[in-house]
Amino acid sequence: MKKLFKFVFFILILLAAVYAYSKYIEPDRLTVKTLNISTEKDINDFKAVFFTDTHFGELYSIDNAKKISDKINSLNPDIVIFGGDLLDNYARDSENLDFKKLSSALSSITAKNGKYAVFGNHDIGGGAVRMYNDFMTSCGFTVLSDESVYIDDYNIKIVGFDDIMMSYTEPELYTLKSEYFNVIAAHEPETVKYIQSRSDNFMFSGHTHGGQIYIPFLTDKVLPPGSGGFRKGLYTQSEINSDTSISLYVSSGIGLTKVPFRLFNTPEIIEVNFKNQN
Repeated sequence: MKKLFKFVFFILILLAAVYAYSKYIEPDRLTVKTLNISTEKDINDFKAVFFTDTHFGELYSIDNAKKISDKINSLNPDIVIFGGDLLDNYARDSENLDFKKLSSALSSITAKNGKYAVFGNHDIGGGAVRMYNDFMTSCGFTVLSDESVYIDDYNIKIVGFDDIMMSYTEPELYTLKSEYFNVIAAHEPETVKYIQSRSDNFMFSGHTHGGQIYIPFLTDKVLPPGSGGFRKGLYTQSEINSDTSISLYVSSGIGLTKVPFRLFNTPEIIEVNFKNQN
């Protein structure tokens, strides 16, 4: 009986520790994930910083926005890309959100060759579609809606696709005719399966939060629609099973949605150093 009591007590302590860590510690552990990506394409070396899924709202306070912007600026990026889902639920939370504070933080982000953003499903749903484009533009971001921008300094194209769950992209737009190195942003990882290109490509996405709460053998089976089976991390062309030369990084994002917990999915900002390997 004593052994059983000790075992039950141990389990209760463990559950309490996991609860406290996942609610009060991990959601505030904003980290930087650094990657080095090389290409044979004729580019000039540059640094791109990617952040996504802030989900500001009742579960993740706008008070965190300055911490995010300060962390991004400390990396001295050449390009900054936001992957969508700025707010968790605009209709529910808008009256309680300090948009001036959020605007100040996002506007303070600096990048030598521009700041870019794409739509996420939460930026269209919940009424956010009425404000997202104008708000991000006012903060100095260029919102790419099935559009691309050529950056002469690095001889690259930045390509941004619309959200596949709440919007629609003409299928032919997924065939990239650019011969430049393409840096692609699309909120849902599944988008990578539609892209065709004769050039070299790297894609950023988010949406999954890495599952937000990771439970081995279970989380991968219950990823949200639009994940395409990609949970988080770097995926190679062979892992994507694509005929196109493309790599994909799926970020676990920053904020919280549905439940106020993160477990084994630390909030992250992605720093990628793109290099010409020739």
